[in-house]
Amino acid sequence: MIVVQTPWNLKDEGTLSAVLAEARRTLVETGPAISLLPHADGREQDAVPEAEIAAMLGRLAKEHGLYICASAYVRSGKEPAPRTMGFLADPDGKIVIRAAKILPDLVEGFTDTHADTYVPYKPLTAHTPLGQIGVLCGEDILYPQVVRALVMAGAEIILNPARERRDQHFEARMIARQARAYENICYVAVASATSITRGNVSVKLSPASMVAEWWGTKVAAGGDESFFTAELDIQNLRRRRQEPMGNFPAVVRMPLYGPGYKAKAGKARSSPTTREGWMKESQRLIAAQAQPSSLPQQQDRYDVAICQCVSHGSGTPEVLVDNRMRNLDAAIDVVGWVARSPAVRLVVFPEFFLTGAASPLGSRSSHLAHLIGISFPGPEADKLAKFAQDTKSYVAGGVFEFDPDWPGRFFNSAFIFDDNGKLIHLYRKIHCADVFGMLPDTTPGSVYNQYVDKYGTEHLMPVVDTPIGRLATKICFDMNFPETSRGFVAKGAEVIIHPTSEPHNIRRRAWDLSRHTRAFENSAYVITAGHGGEVSARSTNGQPTAMNRGYSKVVNFDGTLQVVADGPGALPLQGSIDLKALRHARANAKSNLAIWDDSVVYEAAYNAGNGLPNNLWAGDPVVNPYEKFAQLKKVIAGYNAKGVFVQPNDGAANASLDNARQAATG
Repeated sequence: MIVVQTPWNLKDEGTLSAVLAEARRTLVETGPAISLLPHADGREQDAVPEAEIAAMLGRLAKEHGLYICASAYVRSGKEPAPRTMGFLADPDGKIVIRAAKILPDLVEGFTDTHADTYVPYKPLTAHTPLGQIGVLCGEDILYPQVVRALVMAGAEIILNPARERRDQHFEARMIARQARAYENICYVAVASATSITRGNVSVKLSPASMVAEWWGTKVAAGGDESFFTAELDIQNLRRRRQEPMGNFPAVVRMPLYGPGYKAKAGKARSSPTTREGWMKESQRLIAAQAQPSSLPQQQDRYDVAICQCVSHGSGTPEVLVDNRMRNLDAAIDVVGWVARSPAVRLVVFPEFFLTGAASPLGSRSSHLAHLIGISFPGPEADKLAKFAQDTKSYVAGGVFEFDPDWPGRFFNSAFIFDDNGKLIHLYRKIHCADVFGMLPDTTPGSVYNQYVDKYGTEHLMPVVDTPIGRLATKICFDMNFPETSRGFVAKGAEVIIHPTSEPHNIRRRAWDLSRHTRAFENSAYVITAGHGGEVSARSTNGQPTAMNRGYSKVVNFDGTLQVVADGPGALPLQGSIDLKALRHARANAKSNLAIWDDSVVYEAAYNAGNGLPNNLWAGDPVVNPYEKFAQLKKVIAGYNAKGVFVQPNDGAANASLDNARQAATG
């Protein structure tokens, strides 16, 4: 793949051809290749007829035997104003993709253009010998549901022609592009020019071109080089997409989100067409977002204490029950002295901090639900409530929960007690390792109809209004799915509390990129409390296992790191929350991405039958339908049959398309 940083416009065809020829010469392969160009030079006032840009790109593609992607300000037909349009030309010179920009020009501070901000998105992919290619212009790559929709249309390589500028959110935007690759198991490539022309002046821009893949690695520009190359191993990507473990496009519960998106979608409408119009629109959206709490005794600035603890786990139910209070006492000992500081108003414990992960209990442990999960009220919950009262703090964490209203089941739940010891929030994990057959807990999507009939859809993503801000929780694996965080923020969440028990493996780096992206793309604090280790039957000489390595942290609402525990073991970690600063940021239309989220754009993709189906475990609680990845294998087979995924062609062990179709319908 060739990523070009050289500025270009219609007058620069010769220069651009020379750059492409030089880049083409450095490639060993003689067949077609992909070249990504930046957004064209010039202002929106310099927009040219779309046909002229398309013709130029077609000529260059044919001349050099390339798939060429670029974007430009263009005028199309009788449209009222210029717009940004992305193009992909094939080696025959034919334009195979036209991709209209969805979001306004936020990095530019708005422009005199219009966009498809309030129009249903129709994702297009080009099926090429090099992979299935999709195009998203500029900031559209920061729109998580749009990226998801494009992937569900088959995209393996997402090309992102852009114009990037360095500001306080530059690094966060680049990290978000890496996170998109990880969350969707795809390549994401961005090209941004090293300069733009204003009159007779060339204005330098920071290097921002990059190719990212799904483990969080990247090839990036090192300076103002005219181009760089990166290898895309499409068969490797296709093999990865056939693996159930960590396969987020297969795991994502799109049918759980879809009904809510459809209910909230308004009618399609036109966008503003001028910079002034966009600025007025942004102020309207800022005023319409969920407002800060008006509860009495507001505290806009306070400290949070994170308990990174080491828990004792067991595969024996009776020992597990005995360990719960022991683990609770140990966790309180770790953080209690910090929690008693008058500055601390929020204390966060990790996921599984009372039991350990308890995965040795097996995938058919539902008959032990009353032993595995704690209840609210119950002895452990009562002690946590008393701790909240004693420390005059809000107390949150993650536990296995047994609810007598759900016999034979238990949930992986996050709780919040207020400073009077009252349970004010209970969230049940939406995305969990249950889908891998590794944990035997019930998630709301598995019993969706029963769950919604009982509680309503609002219970799926609860947010609680408190004097220390609007709080939400999401648990461990949930962090990899941007839809859930965006759902919380739509209800006004300002602080997302993240009890977790993350393994230490190849995914940790990319998982962490996603955590920072969740904070940035939602203008919300993310507070992660992780395990410093676990003592269990897997331990050696009574020492904690190496599976959990800490890395508890506070991520600021702009995606920057505030504080981190950079290693394992039991320790308290203290951070700071400043709600006035957060609310100031949410009043900035350039940085508040969430206000531009309108489900009319993407709801159709979430109601098209993709993703993990609902109600898969609505039957016998003892008979686990997820064992041996059974349900994920069906989803992957269905994706193969529909063309969402493409099977690799590099091994006889791969199932045929006919077998995939049979598995998808069986």
